Amino acid sequence: MRTLSSALLALLATSSSCLAFVAPQNNVVSSISSTQRLQKQQSCAASLFMSTTDVSTDIGAPGTADLPWSELGFEFRPTKSHLRMIYKDGKWGEAELVESPYINVHIGATALHYGQACFEGLKAFAHDDGSVYMFRPDENAKRINASSGRVMMPEIPVETFIKACNDVVKDNIAYVPPYGSGGALYLRPLLFGSGPRIGLQPAEEYTFIVLVIPVGDYYKGGLAKPVNGLIVDDYDRAAPKGVGAAKVAGNYAADLVPNMEAKKKGFPICLYLDAATHSKIEEFSTSNFIGIDNDNKKYVTPRSPSVLPSITNKSLQTIAKDEGMTVEQREISISELSEFDEVVACGTAVV
Repeated sequence: MRTLSSALLALLATSSSCLAFVAPQNNVVSSISSTQRLQKQQSCAASLFMSTTDVSTDIGAPGTADLPWSELGFEFRPTKSHLRMIYKDGKWGEAELVESPYINVHIGATALHYGQACFEGLKAFAHDDGSVYMFRPDENAKRINASSGRVMMPEIPVETFIKACNDVVKDNIAYVPPYGSGGALYLRPLLFGSGPRIGLQPAEEYTFIVLVIPVGDYYKGGLAKPVNGLIVDDYDRAAPKGVGAAKVAGNYAADLVPNMEAKKKGFPICLYLDAATHSKIEEFSTSNFIGIDNDNKKYVTPRSPSVLPSITNKSLQTIAKDEGMTVEQREISISELSEFDEVVACGTAVV
């Protein structure tokens, strides 16, 4: 393993990032008519599709749960509920909000035996007027469907996915960290094969859940403090033509050993190279790679079929272009690292 030569900077999402409205204003949730444009202060073009009603419901206020908001960190904490849906007989059932954090799973579930599982990660943020926003949930809906298709699981309609996220945030509104605390409510949508199979084949039943967790900084010291990364050259994250571009559970299992070894050496994050030649940069353990060349105003990120498409990276590329930077998505040789002024690990959990 080799030490990263440039400082690894955590991604900073500013108020000019693309945001999608979820709830509430003046502690009241008002539903939104069919299609609403994602906006940022300068420019961003992306559509958000929402299920709608004409009813406003008093649901309480963010940040009212009894929690140490300034000391959250990034770890599991119990909340009021999670949302659950079951796919059976070729269709999705009704969503339900469940307070118990436990699930009964069949001993033959395909998720347990064959890794038929994928997940997403997104955040909801409180604003100074009491409203709460999610970051581009329509993009997460599209990505979980791309991942599920790769491992032969059913799609979740985009409108259903967004409504599920809205509903679970509303039910856990007290756990959304208050404005100014630096925290956010992390949403973890998870889809897995819950039906039994012993032969290698897809299940007939699937479970979709959305759990929420109030979180603070992913890395100690927050966004303002760069961290050191370690280049991994004795392990591979994903094989060419494998499932690296899908957010399936097994991709993260491959990182457990090198990740823990790196942390013991004082490096909180690993940078992986391409599995075929170990000469090209792919991505970090849990996030995309971005290289910044300030002199030439370049924003450089890898193009590889083994890299997970990052929603945060996609958004930042739009902002970088608006700021006059040249965005290059291409193969990046390991020898180019020293040419970047900044190296950024770009992912939802960090921001």
